[in-house]
Amino acid sequence: MFTDDKRNFRRMQVNTPANLTTIEPVAGLNYTAECTDLSATGLSLHLDDLLEPNTILSVDIASTHPSIAPLKATAKVIRASKEDDGTITAGLEIIQFN
Repeated sequence: MFTDDKRNFRRMQVNTPANLTTIEPVAGLNYTAECTDLSATGLSLHLDDLLEPNTILSVDIASTHPSIAPLKATAKVIRASKEDDGTITAGLEIIQFN
């Protein structure tokens, strides 16, 4: 169950669209992102806007298969940065599955 990079859960490469809506500190701001990887406790995103650490978001990721439910979760921004190539990345911790 443990991976070489000391994470408690394996990350799955997903590269799928995600819809984000802020809950705190300001509710109702919407963002679209690409979820690049996902684990039982968190996810990584590429997006157009730099999110502030500690922002609480609702995360919605649609399913590509009718027998698999969409992912709906509440998550907290742990890190966000603009990379050297201009892309913006964010790491989110899943607080609760909805």
